[in-house]
Amino acid sequence: MTEVRDYYDLNTARWFGRPRESDAIHRAVWGEGVRSAAEAFQYIDRLILGELQVLAGTFPAPLHVLDLGCGIGASLIFLASHASIRGTGITLSGVQARFAAQRIERAGLVDRLTCLEHDFLHLPPTLTPAHMAFSIEAFVHSPDPQAYFASTAEHVIPGGLLVVCDDFLTERARGPLSKREIRMLDEVRSGWLAPSVITVAQADAFARRFGYRQVKNINLTKLLDLRRPRDLFVAAAVVFGRHLPMSGYRWRSLVGGNALQAALLAGLIEFRFVAWGKTNPR
Repeated sequence: MTEVRDYYDLNTARWFGRPRESDAIHRAVWGEGVRSAAEAFQYIDRLILGELQVLAGTFPAPLHVLDLGCGIGASLIFLASHASIRGTGITLSGVQARFAAQRIERAGLVDRLTCLEHDFLHLPPTLTPAHMAFSIEAFVHSPDPQAYFASTAEHVIPGGLLVVCDDFLTERARGPLSKREIRMLDEVRSGWLAPSVITVAQADAFARRFGYRQVKNINLTKLLDLRRPRDLFVAAAVVFGRHLPMSGYRWRSLVGGNALQAALLAGLIEFRFVAWGKTNPR
């Protein structure tokens, strides 16, 4: 996870040092009812909010929510602005933790939200038990997908929910593959820092070992904008850059992001919203 921390420490200030349409680091999803880029960046947050509203019918307020891989806290701030929750964000990046603390204070939510600089595979044992844990585009960064489910299972209460919105391999990606497709997936794993890009079936098998039962699985791939002008420019830059002595996190992320786009278009990877209910106490 050191590479993931270093990558976000290096890039977070650069990303948020200029005006942006959203504080979200995850992708925009152009789902039903979305009318602007700002709303597209909130689409996944609204899906999570819907799951929280269902849980609110079972548990007394306020619900405790864990954001595992919270970035600068945008999703937690959105949720806390629309629901009676207390939230804890977890990020490896000290830079992100500082940005999150500033935004939580600016939103007037310091009494309900906090952000910890920590590894979500080794969560603090003192954490308040959670009614929901979620990860948006962070699960794939884990070096051990089974350890991810084991870690969350120690903190999500029976009847609670775990949500992962991320990239998953399709069954077709398990082979046989062409040399180009093999390189594509290798570049996703190395450049996108995504060692845990696995199939939903594989993730589900791990989840069941720790008392989870899959309750929702939505394919969001067709709601992504995959061929923006910027993406076409990056694709051309990667083709040209392969002939140059390029290196560093920024170059690797360009290669990985370009490979991810290609894999999504080729049907090797899908962007999915998957939820598991916690059934057995740990």
